[in-house]
Amino acid sequence: MMISNREKSILKLLSERLHSFLTIHDIAQALGISSRTVHREMKSVEDTLNKYHLSLTRVPKLGLRIEGEPEDIDNFVQSLTEQNTIDLSDEERKVIILYNLIQSKDPVKLYSLANEIGSSTHTLNKIIEQLEPELHTFELSLERRRGEGLILNGEEVNKRQLLARIMLEKLDGDSVYSVVEDHFVYHTLNETHLRGIVDIDRLFNVERLLMDELGTLPYTLTEASYLTLTIHIVLAIERIKQDGHVEIEDDILNELISTDEFKVSERLTNVLSDIYDVTFNHSEIAFITMHLRGARRRHETTYENNDIHKQRVTELIEFVKDQGFSFKDEDALFKGLNLHLEPAINRLEANIETYNPLTEMIETYDQELFEAVSSGLKIVFMNYHFPKSEVAYIALHFGGMLQAKQRRSLHVLVVCSSGIGTSRILSNRLKQHFSEITQTTEVSVSSLKSIDFSKYDGMISTVAVDTKYPHITVNPLLPKQDAENVKYFLKLQQSVVHDPQNTQNQEQPLSYEDYDRTVTFIEESLALIQNMIVEKKKVTQLERYLIQTLSKHRVIDNTHTFSEKLNSRMNLQGFALTGYPVAIPHLSDESIKKPQLIITELTKPLMLKTIENEQQEVNWLVCMFIPRNSEQGQLMSEVSSLITEHLDDIDQLLNDRVKIENTLKSFFLNKLKQKLTKTE
Repeated sequence: MMISNREKSILKLLSERLHSFLTIHDIAQALGISSRTVHREMKSVEDTLNKYHLSLTRVPKLGLRIEGEPEDIDNFVQSLTEQNTIDLSDEERKVIILYNLIQSKDPVKLYSLANEIGSSTHTLNKIIEQLEPELHTFELSLERRRGEGLILNGEEVNKRQLLARIMLEKLDGDSVYSVVEDHFVYHTLNETHLRGIVDIDRLFNVERLLMDELGTLPYTLTEASYLTLTIHIVLAIERIKQDGHVEIEDDILNELISTDEFKVSERLTNVLSDIYDVTFNHSEIAFITMHLRGARRRHETTYENNDIHKQRVTELIEFVKDQGFSFKDEDALFKGLNLHLEPAINRLEANIETYNPLTEMIETYDQELFEAVSSGLKIVFMNYHFPKSEVAYIALHFGGMLQAKQRRSLHVLVVCSSGIGTSRILSNRLKQHFSEITQTTEVSVSSLKSIDFSKYDGMISTVAVDTKYPHITVNPLLPKQDAENVKYFLKLQQSVVHDPQNTQNQEQPLSYEDYDRTVTFIEESLALIQNMIVEKKKVTQLERYLIQTLSKHRVIDNTHTFSEKLNSRMNLQGFALTGYPVAIPHLSDESIKKPQLIITELTKPLMLKTIENEQQEVNWLVCMFIPRNSEQGQLMSEVSSLITEHLDDIDQLLNDRVKIENTLKSFFLNKLKQKLTKTE
């Protein structure tokens, strides 16, 4: 179950005042919002309480308070602390705004839209300003009608294209599909992001029907095209129900009716019509037909001999070569481009743009090749406009055949929120998967402003970072799709002429400041190893356990500040490792007075958020806390590294205190040697 941050704040306030009443005004004042906003949230608040067998009692002139059995209240308070929240990003707000405008034939009141996205009309207007340039790309425009509201003007086909683009980006961003035996399987669909935009069951059903019907075609669809087609058909059903129909010109329609794809589309829409009680006219069937033809992936034996087309492909390759690029296998490059470009042109003629999740990365990090390909397409195929997503796909063909330069090792900057937890897990996975990564440095997001990026060949982060430096964001457990994206990212970085300033092996004389820092490092490292806490304990609420333990050992003295920082970190990303019974709560902050490592075996499993923000039971807590900018972060990271090496026998590892201590001692001695010889 997901709740909004505002609802969670109201529930938290009520749960902290169980024995007293709070008025709506009290709640509004405490949260800095209007009384009307509080009133609007109360229905959701009561629904949430009901799920825990609790109720909200209202007493005139006194206010509100939670009522229920003590055990139910305890369960609710524990669950509330671990509760996922949903706060809409600007991108998600754009989706809601656009969907409401597309669905409505009449102008929509601004206050109604603002209410939908949970913001003020001022915020709404700012988001609308951001939307307008994107709308122009799809030949759509917003019209403000005085006293009536906002209306979206444009062709139905363009509205669907825009909505499909938004859907595809959201779906791809949440990794909702994977390929199993050449079919799309939806596996981690987060309904919260799609509720109200599409019927989730309909998405599954259409995907299954497509599998059955498309088997008669003499070719297979690309993965991206399969997903695009699924979304377009689902949206077509929704829009037809709203009396929104596309219109296809008669000459195009007559040309398509005789094709195999039209026959397949007709059979498919007949089945859909029976199931969903909608009527697909010839234009709607033709629209699906154009998607199929645009997605066509030709087989060598069926490819038609088209001398003009082949000549253009050759001219494109020669143009890109003239820009200073050389390719290791031009025959394979020609063959790949030949097979890709005809369906790409079909898509352009049908005004269909296939979403390419790597577009931004390719354009940014392989800029010279991207621009060369883009310029070549404009000259060789001057009658067509290739959008960036298509240019990126074609650039991938060229990039895959670039003459290999001397392979060089890479020093990668690995980032997480604290620099001591998930970054080390990711570092370990990166070194296991990619032999070209010979060195990693783990840092926190907050330390990026003082990083000398010239020392590194690229940055890989577990959290979103705001920087123009070449980087990619991935899941720290590095699932298959992320590993593929990293592979391409590293290839780009290896192609860049870059000489990190490597001073590792140059010994330098020690100064008095070095002496002071080294002594401090020795003292803190020994204290960390000697003061490591290993215990078996019942933990029902993570935050309370950490505050009590850290206060007892004088690691923190301001519990309120620490609690705020910890909650902020937990809202960013969960601590549990997906699929494994261990969580790694960690934080680097000024409120922490000294480094502390705590290993806790839980007598009863505890439900915590994973790094993908899903709920999961854990049996172990490995807690790491250090002051901001402490050198002990690297020592703590060794524990994270050790854990990732032993995920399949984690119980055995965490029961072996001696092994953990020896790992820390070994790293400490190596680090001390580097400091004394000043080769770190």
